[in-house]
Amino acid sequence: MHSSDPMGERPGRILLNGNAESIDRFVQLANRTLGPSTHRDEEARARDAILVCTAAWGPTELNDAAVRRGFARSGRGHKGRYVDNLGIHTAMTRFLSERPVVAALYEEHEAVWRELYTTYTMENDATVAHLRRIWARCNEVLPELTMHDLLATARDLPPGPRTRPTRVFLRTAFANQLRRLVADLAEADERHASALKQLWTHFHLAAGIEFDPLWQETRARLLDAVLNASALVIPGGSPSRLLVGFRFFAMEYVVTEAVRRGISIFGTSAGAMCLGRRVVVFNDKGNPRQEFQILENGLRLVEGLQIFPHVTDRVQTEDPANLAYLAARFHHRACVGLNQGSVLELVPAGGRWRATSVGDEDVVVFGRTGEKHRYPPGATVTDI
Repeated sequence: MHSSDPMGERPGRILLNGNAESIDRFVQLANRTLGPSTHRDEEARARDAILVCTAAWGPTELNDAAVRRGFARSGRGHKGRYVDNLGIHTAMTRFLSERPVVAALYEEHEAVWRELYTTYTMENDATVAHLRRIWARCNEVLPELTMHDLLATARDLPPGPRTRPTRVFLRTAFANQLRRLVADLAEADERHASALKQLWTHFHLAAGIEFDPLWQETRARLLDAVLNASALVIPGGSPSRLLVGFRFFAMEYVVTEAVRRGISIFGTSAGAMCLGRRVVVFNDKGNPRQEFQILENGLRLVEGLQIFPHVTDRVQTEDPANLAYLAARFHHRACVGLNQGSVLELVPAGGRWRATSVGDEDVVVFGRTGEKHRYPPGATVTDI
């Protein structure tokens, strides 16, 4: 039975950047890598409009003049390019101001979200701290072993004689402790992600907003803006603020439909993270230190990848043990690290990603053995 690719013959391109250090740099990278419009609608393709989503800036979402000017100047015609702002955070704020009952329900659910996140963070930080202590002790006693060696060790002693070097017993014991802790972290991640999803479902049911004419009208306008643009560009900021508008207006899957229609999407930092299945954050500068953890469920446009922006600053890529632990914890996704000039281009092709490094810094992919593969600009990324 013949089956065509549901993403179409000419889907849009997804471009992920680590952390463009300024608005000018963000615009420069996006303009250089987005390319001409491939929208399947002829009129939309000719209009070649850019839609900016600065929802990650929260209340200052519409203070976007510098971003819009940058993209407008990139137009190929003498009039410049048409640029607009999605304004999804502002739309949500206005809706809530006109629906006080819904606003009260929203605040209740936000309070529950904060409590869920706080208790999950406490569990996560304690488990990671325990894992680090076990690994440090193992490094003292069995310095020749890597994190990957231990996580790949069988639960039971390997086949052998009844008497053997006692280090075999130590290796198995340390391996079982580390593997159990990584499994506990992965299970807690899934439990937390599920709880967050259930909370949003409950809010929509409790508020009944899908049946509100104002909500329907606002959502229709937002959908029309996304699906008639040639490109959607998403700067960094707060991932939570970026995602909340999409959840509020039940637009999690609009980005997938946009790419199917030939619309390209460029996201940097939070804008790149939120396009994946999970948003993973890390802050070792805080007091107390905040370990890698799930902040939110993403928009699930980019399946199969875990994006780590600011990778050199935040992931300790020179430490193979850290890379092996992260790859084991997020085991059902390839771990991709991006820096200021890194841009990973993803094109849907036959149910897989055709991945290319198209920025001016390397794209980094790391796996369970603790290895780190660097892909310079122009290289095909084969680990995805």
